[in-house]
Amino acid sequence: MHLFSHDEINLLEAAQDGQLEFISNQLISLSSKQLQDACKKTDYYGRNALHYAAYRGHYEVVEYFLDLQCININSKDNKGNTALMLACVRGYNQDIASLKKGSKFDICSLLLERGASLQEFKKQGINNPLHWTCYFGDLKTTKLLMFVEPSLMLYSNDRDQFPIDLALMTGKELDDRGEDEKVLEFMILKFLAQYLDNDEHKKKLELSLDEHESYRYLQQSNFNIKSSNQLAQVGLRYLFWASTLGRLDLVEPLIRCKYSPFEPSYKGRNALHAAVYHNRKELVEYYLESESVKEFREGNVINRMTKVKPQTALHVAVERGHIDIVKTLIKKGADPNYYNFRNHRAFDQSRLTEIKHLKRELLNNSEKNYIRSGYNHVLVGWQRAKNQLLEQQFYNIQQKKNFEKGMFKYLPIESIDKQYTYYCLKVDEKLKNMIADETKMMIYNSREACLCPFNIQIQEQFENFHHIHDQQILQTLLYDEFDIDQFINDGLLIEQYPLHDEEEKELILKFWRNERFHILFEPFQLTRSQSRTFSALSSYFGAEIGMFFVFLCFFTTWLFLPAVPGLFIGIFHFINGDSINSVAPIYTLCMAVWATIFFEFWKRKQSETMYNFDMHVTKEQRRTIPQYKGAFIIEDVTHTIEIMDTRNVQWKYFKSNFPLVLIAIIFIGGEQFGYYYLKQINEGEQFYDSLWACVLAFSILITNEIFNFFAKHTLNYENHQYQDERENVYILKVFAFTFLNSFGRLFYRSLIRPDSEELDLLSISFTITWSLVHLIRYTLYPLISFAFIKIKFNWDFNKYKQNNSKQLAVAQRISVYDTETSAINKSVDKGLSTLYFLSQIELNSRMIDPPNHVEQFTYFMTQFCMATMFSAGSQIIPIAILFFNILNIEGLIYGYRKFVKRPLAEPKKSIGVWNDILQLVGYIGIVSNCLSIYQANQTQLNSLIGEDPNASNDQTDLGLRNFLFLIVAEHIVIGIKFVIEGVIPDEPEWVELILKREEFLSDKNKTKKGEQSKIIEIKTKKE
Repeated sequence: MHLFSHDEINLLEAAQDGQLEFISNQLISLSSKQLQDACKKTDYYGRNALHYAAYRGHYEVVEYFLDLQCININSKDNKGNTALMLACVRGYNQDIASLKKGSKFDICSLLLERGASLQEFKKQGINNPLHWTCYFGDLKTTKLLMFVEPSLMLYSNDRDQFPIDLALMTGKELDDRGEDEKVLEFMILKFLAQYLDNDEHKKKLELSLDEHESYRYLQQSNFNIKSSNQLAQVGLRYLFWASTLGRLDLVEPLIRCKYSPFEPSYKGRNALHAAVYHNRKELVEYYLESESVKEFREGNVINRMTKVKPQTALHVAVERGHIDIVKTLIKKGADPNYYNFRNHRAFDQSRLTEIKHLKRELLNNSEKNYIRSGYNHVLVGWQRAKNQLLEQQFYNIQQKKNFEKGMFKYLPIESIDKQYTYYCLKVDEKLKNMIADETKMMIYNSREACLCPFNIQIQEQFENFHHIHDQQILQTLLYDEFDIDQFINDGLLIEQYPLHDEEEKELILKFWRNERFHILFEPFQLTRSQSRTFSALSSYFGAEIGMFFVFLCFFTTWLFLPAVPGLFIGIFHFINGDSINSVAPIYTLCMAVWATIFFEFWKRKQSETMYNFDMHVTKEQRRTIPQYKGAFIIEDVTHTIEIMDTRNVQWKYFKSNFPLVLIAIIFIGGEQFGYYYLKQINEGEQFYDSLWACVLAFSILITNEIFNFFAKHTLNYENHQYQDERENVYILKVFAFTFLNSFGRLFYRSLIRPDSEELDLLSISFTITWSLVHLIRYTLYPLISFAFIKIKFNWDFNKYKQNNSKQLAVAQRISVYDTETSAINKSVDKGLSTLYFLSQIELNSRMIDPPNHVEQFTYFMTQFCMATMFSAGSQIIPIAILFFNILNIEGLIYGYRKFVKRPLAEPKKSIGVWNDILQLVGYIGIVSNCLSIYQANQTQLNSLIGEDPNASNDQTDLGLRNFLFLIVAEHIVIGIKFVIEGVIPDEPEWVELILKREEFLSDKNKTKKGEQSKIIEIKTKKE
């Protein structure tokens, strides 16, 4: 008789379903050989009938197969799981509540009695059976495994989780906190008794009569500790969880065994953090006051930060709202001025009223100013008599939603030259909460540990607003009433800008000084970024500027890879030009590969930065252009009314771009003709060759600026509707001309009429000249210019004070303009200096505008092109770019902190179209490098491939051979490029996991809200 004539898989299905009678009837008539073959049948996953019976918790089926003795009890599936392991992973059928009835324990006990082994699970990097029993909160099975093999508690999985770490994990299918804590307590007691030889806890773990009966057939293994280091790591983990339980009786023995409560343990947190988080005040006082812990309290241990998501114990206490513990920590020396991973100080992050009162009590800081009190945004108008329309808009904003008195304020201040009026705006915290709730602004929820839509009903769970949130709220409030861009375009307003906050700027400088060297080498570590400089830049200046600095630092770091070998090649070339002939072509081809790897890792860094800046949940706002002219039309698909430009788009672009093309041809052709003419005057003289190369570099910069001017003016004719659309068109025009204008001569000398010496001279001359000009233009010149601006400002302001000396006492009083009663409100913001505030507004208004990001990116993309495509000409180009980039980073950071006007913070998820340009340059670099080697560096190529000295050396044959070689090399490099693109994911694994978690929590909250809405609807219908 043949078993299951159609498919042996029926046996496995029957084992899964627990159909013992069916299995018995099918197997009873088989011969011994047929029985052995039938039981050994496995499926695609390598699992046999015993595996499935144990996995689904069918005790009788497991016992039946064990009695047959036809299946190896320790056989493994394709993932290395035995029947015992599968029973621990699941061990139940349909109803998870059956776990509480002991089905898993019975099966595991049976398997262990019959010889199931735990030895193969005694290794690091995998989940062992004890991990799963702790995860399910199965105390009986945990005791069983610990009786047989207690050393299982010493092994962690691939996520550095020990079995005990899974006991209190939230979000489990069977989430029973009481049972989980019992498992946790037992594990700690077992560790104390087994490994620390504590007699008191050994007595607590003595087996009951029932347990003696259950374990009498089981064999215990000998205790074995591989290293004291391993035991120390595990001990710290058990101290952490003992602190979580708040059990002083479990903590004290661990302290006596020299486990420090201040050493990092689970996820970089220590026992003090655990006690603070779970409001275990007794333990917190024990750690900070007890003589037993005195030896561990050396140094600044109370302010130690967690490794993951850095924050101090005081941050944790404030976040959780544990007032008594906050007082204790402050009393014992906790510093409230540390910044956490969200760039908040401890007391600044909480919205709780009790915490705010406590902050005033403990930190009696009487120093105040208008900016810190909320007046941090300025609209600049003409003389006040001409601003009735603007002030009417402010009045409308207050009346629109019946705001409470004082929730929206504006303070009009006359400029020192009497020509302008500064309208300083302030939004009260209540109004901020209302706007954030209405717009569902994504704010970090400290309880959920993720970004969530702001909910005013549970506002205490959300962190305080950052600068970027304040700006978004204010812009929403203003744009809902009137279009600021239109007002500026019509001349009703001059400009708007946020005021600088000196304390926040010093924070950025502090982060940069501490992290500058770490930031430059961080990309090579291939780990999650821990630096806070960029997050501080983003929250203060906006994501666009933060992303720019991330790109600049990342690009500079990656230049180290080609710069170091390029420097050595350049030195050897200077000593002996022929010594590098065989190395230079390889270096040039490697630069193309470098460009690809750089771009792939930049995409990962960009994804990480997008998350760090909270941009992954933010929509980029599309600002309309006031000058846009369109007509109402009915959209063909949706049949909605839209405003669109009805002119012929192709003709419109042709008319605007044709003059630009002519200008580009004239500029590029004129430069090349002029350079050729100058070169002929003193041909062959090294000094003049270098001079004319520098002159050509300067002329390229000048023509680039002229072209940019014309390109910007053509945008008005093209009539773009959105700012981002117009900016992308402008970027493409500017970069296309800059690329052709900058590298036209280099391509000519590398591909059309090859000349390796001139190519070398031009490439290095261009690089150094452009770098010097950029450094002077964006760092040195603004610095000197602002020094004179500040001198002029001090002169003007001192003169203003002298002219108004009689009214100085009045000017220093409080003068907050109440927009509801049109009167002076003297009870608000007492003690603030109007005169000092005016000086800050005036100085901010005179600051230098932020550098144009299109020009900045164009310059650095030009650098990238030079390094990628023309390193064949000069291998020292990367080191030169690296040197000037380091100077640029320092200069730009200093400039933004000292003299650059603070821009409006705009959400930005990436560097946009520049990513496409980077990828395009990578492809061009591969082709141009290969052609450049072939055309301009034949000698180096012959040296690399080899040249027969006895042959006739026919140049035609050598050229054909070299050409074929480079064709092969080009295809290999392109192949490597595609392989790299496929192998390196665009998002780091940890970002993917966090995004999945946030998506899960978002769906969970939506489901919860939907259920609540249904309940409300049902109640409403009943009523």
